[in-house]
Amino acid sequence: MRKSFYYGAGMLCLVMSAILLLNTNIPQADLANVISHVKIDSEYKEYYHIGFTMPKNSLRQGTVYLPVYSMREREHICKMTVPFSMGDAEIVEHDEYFEATAQGETLRIYRFIDLLEYENLQENRADELIDNYAARKMAEEFLEEFLPHKKPYDVMVRRDDDKWVVKFVRHLSNLPNPAFPTEISLDAYGNVVKVVHYFFDYEALDTADVITVKAALAQLPRDHEDKVSLRGYDLVYGFENSVLVPVYRFYGEYACGAGFEECVRALKFY
Repeated sequence: MRKSFYYGAGMLCLVMSAILLLNTNIPQADLANVISHVKIDSEYKEYYHIGFTMPKNSLRQGTVYLPVYSMREREHICKMTVPFSMGDAEIVEHDEYFEATAQGETLRIYRFIDLLEYENLQENRADELIDNYAARKMAEEFLEEFLPHKKPYDVMVRRDDDKWVVKFVRHLSNLPNPAFPTEISLDAYGNVVKVVHYFFDYEALDTADVITVKAALAQLPRDHEDKVSLRGYDLVYGFENSVLVPVYRFYGEYACGAGFEECVRALKFY
């Protein structure tokens, strides 16, 4: 009798709790924050000086992607030589890629990975040196005309000795994917001399909560004596265990002036 009474009272409390929860005015996002709240180890402050404004602790979702690998045969490189005006190129088959060569140009298409490489060793004459703005514009025009690509993407330009290197980073789920970029190198006069172009399609595998910046900071390594000055962070995709996962990329300097960069996986349950 007593056992039945306790069982009935427990079930009544459980039902009442469920009714109150369903009728509460707490937004679901806030409820998620309450449920997932954990105590963050703040000892990282002894090893890192935070030189940026900490964002609010709002949960977001992140998606895990799998690069879709496509197998290619000889006819694929035959089609790719057409935009490059290399229709008469000699094609050689290697274990990992097909290679077309013609008049100082080399075009390489990989068999089992969505990767294209192009080199141009021809000496093209030009009258004027180009600046970073012109390098970006010329690289974008080359991307649009010759390469399979999908928007949106971020564009970065850097000087590398006597060349301009323009890097295109595609977005996945509104996050940059620097793991598989496109890099177009131009000489000082604007001639494209080298291209490395990844053109994967991606399959969404899973979705999970993104941890807060503070929780990610607590996972940074603590094997250095002097404090690291952190200047900022990015939330980007990193390639780990054959999949793309969101990661926090922290960057700054050691006390000696050397650069610091460290990535922390951003998903809570993956």
